[in-house]
Amino acid sequence: MTTVELRRLSAIVASQVGPAAHGYFSPLTNAADALINTEKDVARRRDAPMRGPLTEERRLEIAEEALLASPVGHVTVWAVYDRAMVSGMRAAVGPIVFLRPEWALPNAFDYELNEFPERDELREIRQDVRWLDDLHVESLKAENRLALARVDLGERQVAGAIEEAKRRIDAVLSIAVEAGGVSWQSVGTAAVMLDGKVRESSLGLALGGSSTSGDDYGVGVTAEVLASVADQLGDALKRGPMPEQLIEALTSLREARMTDHRDVIFYDARRVTPRVATALQDHAMELLASVLEVTPNRMATALARREALAQADRQTLGGLMGPFNAAWSREHHEMRRELERAISHYSAGFLVVSVAKAVALRDEIRELPMSVLQRADLEDAIAISTDPGRERQLLEGSWRETTVLRARHRRARNAINHGLPLSPTTLGSVRRYSDETSSAALQIALTWFKNGESGAALLEREERAWTERMARIDNGESWAAEKARDEASFSSE
Repeated sequence: MTTVELRRLSAIVASQVGPAAHGYFSPLTNAADALINTEKDVARRRDAPMRGPLTEERRLEIAEEALLASPVGHVTVWAVYDRAMVSGMRAAVGPIVFLRPEWALPNAFDYELNEFPERDELREIRQDVRWLDDLHVESLKAENRLALARVDLGERQVAGAIEEAKRRIDAVLSIAVEAGGVSWQSVGTAAVMLDGKVRESSLGLALGGSSTSGDDYGVGVTAEVLASVADQLGDALKRGPMPEQLIEALTSLREARMTDHRDVIFYDARRVTPRVATALQDHAMELLASVLEVTPNRMATALARREALAQADRQTLGGLMGPFNAAWSREHHEMRRELERAISHYSAGFLVVSVAKAVALRDEIRELPMSVLQRADLEDAIAISTDPGRERQLLEGSWRETTVLRARHRRARNAINHGLPLSPTTLGSVRRYSDETSSAALQIALTWFKNGESGAALLEREERAWTERMARIDNGESWAAEKARDEASFSSE
């Protein structure tokens, strides 16, 4: 038996064992150490005292025990992230809890001003998890942005716990990054608890020195999105983790955003080309169709309908809000701010425009100073909002354009997947369509995960939105009239 043969056999064993084959505290590592380490080292790694001398036969017995008795129990993982911020001081996203260490650790170790659920546990593990004291010091430095994460993995093997915890954290963070927030950076420091006792822990805290200088906004966006994810998906994540295909889709879409993402601009993350981004989004769409248990073609058709409606809405709402854009560059008008507040507001970071109120105040809006182009866009938007015939014309044109984009996107996707030439002009013309439809597919999949509705029912809802809008137009009711009725009904509730 040679070293090469042993390595080949060990690779086969590792591939069969899975997570238990990796890591300093894995059963396979323990078994190997029992065979080759000194008697002193073997004794130190064992929970029970040694019985008699460490003979070759005893080494084999210990190795066999390690392989047959992989530790199983209630597993909890603590991990540290850099370039991170938590909205408030504590955020719970299902079984994952994010803490601000500059608040949590002083409250746990120094004084008792604030109670929180993890405080006693932090005190209990402090002696065995030595890096908590390092984190305590580093978190209080003004230049650091750190987060402490706790993941409750429930009943399972200890082997692979850190990897599984980070996989779940990364899935949640990918939602924030896809929405425009910056990526958190794992510092590689972690601790694993089994049935309330520390089973393994990193030796120290090694920060990479990544600075958030110049992008506190991006770090704050991630914190805000995480708070929203906690509200929207917390209960679903308590029921169980995301399926593997959804996590892989999130990872692919996160990577696809790296064409011009803040990670690229501020933190020198690897930039991906538009061609690679399109391929990643295509891969994510296949995965999301699998998650929803629908055919890719069915999903693509529903998303095309959704995008046609969204495109028409963007054009109309953009026209209504045109007189308020870049107002600083035009002469002052005392009613501008009041009118803008009357017809629009921000909700969850998105601008919400009331078509009904904009139409009701159209004469006042017309009095605002604006460019010739903005005035033309405003009048067109008012016509779309008040004339069902003009709205139908817009929607039919939007559907024709979306149909062309869908076919062009399919050709671009096939060229990319088969390594064929593709002109930058053609690729550039479908990039927005690819971005919008893949993001919409992700939102539908997250809704599926949250509510448990069938994928087919969710896609039917997207298609029904188009059908119902055209039916309203057929009945001669304008968009503004429908919205006025909806807002009146909402106000009376």
